[in-house]
Amino acid sequence: MKMFPKTPLLMLMLSAFVFAPVAMAQSSGDSERPPARAKYKKHDADKDGVVSEAEKQTAKEAAKAKRSEKRQSDLEKYDENADGKINKAEREKMKADKEAEKSAKKADRAAKKAEREAKKAGKSKD
Repeated sequence: MKMFPKTPLLMLMLSAFVFAPVAMAQSSGDSERPPARAKYKKHDADKDGVVSEAEKQTAKEAAKAKRSEKRQSDLEKYDENADGKINKAEREKMKADKEAEKSAKKADRAAKKAEREAKKAGKSKD
């Protein structure tokens, strides 16, 4: 029965891990929020460093509209039988086009990189 005296100490240590984050969150205040990260700065319309709920909602609506526009564009481009759906053959064509576009971008990036390196090598010779 000597095993039980360690239990209160264990419970105390566990409670510290459970309640410490809660206490820290409450002490920091709900009104203070961390500044917006770089990827969210485009959504921070009033440039106060915080993306508000209204700005989040606006960003969500813009993303939804962009997705809808992309779907409509894909339908117009790839829906050959005009049934309002992309079937397997149409999807394969879309996939091949996207892969070709991706490869072209990759080749373009490689060419630009080679050009920059050649410029840099030319400057170092001077």
